[in-house]
Amino acid sequence: MHTQTFMIVLLKKSTLKSFKWLVFFLAFIFLFSCEKDPSTIGLNLQDDLERIQGNNIDTITLKAFTIREDSLSTDERSFALLGSYHDPIFGYSEASFMTQLKLASSNVSFGTNAVADSIVLYLDYQSYYGDTTTEQTIEVYELEKSLYSDSTYYSNLNIDNYIPNAKKIATLLYSPKPNDTCLTIKLSDSFAQKIISASTSDLQNNENFIRFFKGFYLKTLPTNQQGAIVYFNLLSKRSKVTLYYTNSQGSKKYDFVFNNTCARVNLFRHDYSSSQITSINDSTAQDSLLYLQAMSGLNIKITFPHIKHFSSASLLGFVKAELIIPVYVDAAATTYKAPSKLSLVALNASGKYEFLPDYNVNSAYFGGSINSTYTEYRFNLSRYIQQLAYGQRQDFGIILFASDNRVSANRVIIKGPNFQNGMRLSITYLKP
Repeated sequence: MHTQTFMIVLLKKSTLKSFKWLVFFLAFIFLFSCEKDPSTIGLNLQDDLERIQGNNIDTITLKAFTIREDSLSTDERSFALLGSYHDPIFGYSEASFMTQLKLASSNVSFGTNAVADSIVLYLDYQSYYGDTTTEQTIEVYELEKSLYSDSTYYSNLNIDNYIPNAKKIATLLYSPKPNDTCLTIKLSDSFAQKIISASTSDLQNNENFIRFFKGFYLKTLPTNQQGAIVYFNLLSKRSKVTLYYTNSQGSKKYDFVFNNTCARVNLFRHDYSSSQITSINDSTAQDSLLYLQAMSGLNIKITFPHIKHFSSASLLGFVKAELIIPVYVDAAATTYKAPSKLSLVALNASGKYEFLPDYNVNSAYFGGSINSTYTEYRFNLSRYIQQLAYGQRQDFGIILFASDNRVSANRVIIKGPNFQNGMRLSITYLKP
């Protein structure tokens, strides 16, 4: 359905007592599709409601502040994230991951008199975020505690429980080259020997193998420079571990695989002590700029403290409510780009997330994508605002976050309600 013709009308029952109002309403809709009158009228104060004269209001009071995301479930995601960077505005961030490894077949045998030559981990580049010219040091560890594909794991998991003895099996200094096919990491000779010496039982099936080898943990050492988070596609056929060996028949190789049955977890960490962010989780803050960051970083909470008084205005109907979210472009924004899409969810009385009623219409109607100049996001919240305005739901707040916050590292600075022409709610309405 075309956006301009999709109307959510909040009609006071007493105002449509006669056919002439219906005629007026249809005529107004027709005219409105061609022309909009500007309005400088707001709803900041309850006793100003009788001043409404135009057909558009964009000065309704909003409260918004930056909040910290506690954690996210990050198991079995599409991409594995690895790297660290220091953002001059947001401070330090890092991503690491754990993953199981599987046999490509059952009853694997390396033959008679098998001797390991080397073992190599290949990771298929998918994309990246940040500055790839900064060198990073990757460390690879052997997991000592099992992962389970039917369990839920969170981004703030304590990795020390999984590598208590820090069994490091590789170190690599590299500059990310995401235009290459794969990152290649040579694992230690001792690890190659462990694999070549696996028993017949260990190599019989994957149930036995993941008890024998529980998986990898990959991390990078912290950087105090602009760095990057690199996205790897573990489910690509190019992502694998290859054992090169010789036996009585000559040179051989065997590919171990990552597949969708492998348990895998993304882990994130942020340190805002060196950031320029002045307040987090402060509902009384009057900051003009707000901060949003993926990887279980920062979200924005928004409330509409006076919207319930909209219903007492002398209006014929309510047509549309659009949340406008302008972007503040800082000096580092060319390196650390804004997310291409944001999401909004409502908080319920229990503090849990739930979908907004407008989300259930369709994605094109709901919105959330950044515009072509990377300066603004917009959401259609007509149904949600209608419910708030007419007392059909309580305003526990809505949460704004990056849509792909489990598999991307993007961040963005938002012009808040206290910034000139900052975040605002634009309501289009009809009047008698």
